[in-house]
Amino acid sequence: MEPFTTIIPQAGEVLTQHTPEQRDFKANRERLMVENGKLDWLHLKHSELEDQSIPTTLRFVWKSAAGCVARGIELAENPQFTGHVMHFSALPGRAEALVHSLKTGFQYYWRVAGTDAHGQEACSKTASFRTADEMPRWIFFEGVPNVRDLGGWRTMDGRHVRQGLVYRGGEMNSHQTATANGLRFAEHELGIHTDLDIRGPKELEVIPSGGPAFSTKVRWLNIPLAAYADIDSGEHRSAYAKVFRVLLEPENFPIYPHCWGGADRTGTVVFLLNAVLGVPDEWLLLDYEMTALATWGSRSRDNELFQGFLAMLERYAPNQGFHAQAVAYWKTAGVTDAELARFAELFLE
Repeated sequence: MEPFTTIIPQAGEVLTQHTPEQRDFKANRERLMVENGKLDWLHLKHSELEDQSIPTTLRFVWKSAAGCVARGIELAENPQFTGHVMHFSALPGRAEALVHSLKTGFQYYWRVAGTDAHGQEACSKTASFRTADEMPRWIFFEGVPNVRDLGGWRTMDGRHVRQGLVYRGGEMNSHQTATANGLRFAEHELGIHTDLDIRGPKELEVIPSGGPAFSTKVRWLNIPLAAYADIDSGEHRSAYAKVFRVLLEPENFPIYPHCWGGADRTGTVVFLLNAVLGVPDEWLLLDYEMTALATWGSRSRDNELFQGFLAMLERYAPNQGFHAQAVAYWKTAGVTDAELARFAELFLE
C-alpha cells in the first residue's frame, strides 16, 4: 500500500491563483482610480482599503495510510524534483496543505513527503497540475503587500519574461514589517539571494535593525533611486545603470528590489525594465496601476507624477512607444548595446 495518496488537485487540473478583484482589474480599474492628486512617494501611508494584492490560496489534499505521517508537500517544475523545490507544511492534524505564490502558466509536479509506518522516509507517487496563465504573478509575503514577480508578461514578439528572477515589493522592517513566516518563505521558498534596497539614507536611518531584514545569507545592496521624471538627471541615471548591472549577474538571482511601498520608485524601475524587454505599452500601464490593489492608495496612469514620467520618456524617442523610449533612456544612462542584449538573453524565455 502506498504511504500517501494524492487527491486534490487532480491530474491535469488548471489552478487559478488570482482573486476575482485581481482577475477583473482591467475592467474595474476606473473604480479603483479614486485619487489622481499629487503623490508624496517619500511619505506613503497605508490607506484604509483592504489589501487585495494577495494571491488565492490553493488547497492540496491527500490520504495517509495507517501509521504514516506527512510533513507536507513538495512542488517542483520537473518530475525528477531536481533544482529548486518548494515546501508547504501539512496543516496541524489534517491531510492537507495550503499553497500560494506559484509561477503562472506553469506545469508543476507535486508529492506528499513524510514517514511510513516504520518511521522511514516516504513519498507519495508524483502528481501534476498546471497554473493558469494569469498576469501578474502575485506573491504572498506575509506582512508586506504589493509583492509580485517581474516576469510572466508576454512580450510583443510572443516570448515571455522569465519568472523567478526578480520579485518587486516594499520594505520589510520599518513602516511595514514582514513576519518571520514571510521572511522565511521569501528566503527559502522563493530563494531570494539579493536584497536590492533602493531607499535613501534618511529612510535607512529610522530602521530599527539598521538595514537588512533578511538573514546574513542574503546579500544586501543599497542603491538609492528616484522615481518618475526625477530620474532624468546624470546622478539618477547613473544609479539606474548600477541597478541594471546588478540584474546582469546571474549569481544575484533571485533579487528582491524594494523601496517603501513597492509602488513609485520600484514601479518606475520595473516599468523601464519590462519596457526594454518589449512588454506591450498597455500592460506596462496596467502593471503600474495594479498597486491600487494594495494598501498604498490608487496609482493611475493619469496622475500628475506618472504623466510627467511619460512626458520625460517621450522626449527620448518621440512617438515611438515605451520600448524604444526605455532603450534610449538606458543607453543615455550608459548601458551599452551588449548589456541590453545580455539582459534580454537572461530575462526572455
